Amino acid sequence: MAFRDVVRGVTDVILNNKLITFLSVALFAFIITTIVLAEANNSNADALAGCEHKLWIATSTVAPATTTLASETTTAVTEASTTTTVVAPTTEESNPDVPGR
Repeated sequence: MAFRDVVRGVTDVILNNKLITFLSVALFAFIITTIVLAEANNSNADALAGCEHKLWIATSTVAPATTTLASETTTAVTEASTTTTVVAPTTEESNPDVPGR
């Protein structure tokens, strides 16, 4: 009879506090849902990172080789029998990174 009284007491508490019981069940459901969604989001983030890495590898190109130009430029212009040579001067203003000049 003691067990029957305990069950009846719990049932009375639940029935008298329907709002609290409902909110407790809803809170438990939201906690479980949050945990499941967090795990799914973590898996999606890992999959997205993997896809971005594969896309980066698939679309990356090799950079073209760079060429350096000489500091003096020589240009030959021929008009009839006249040849003109233009040489760019090297001054302190054109090479500001060189110390001591």
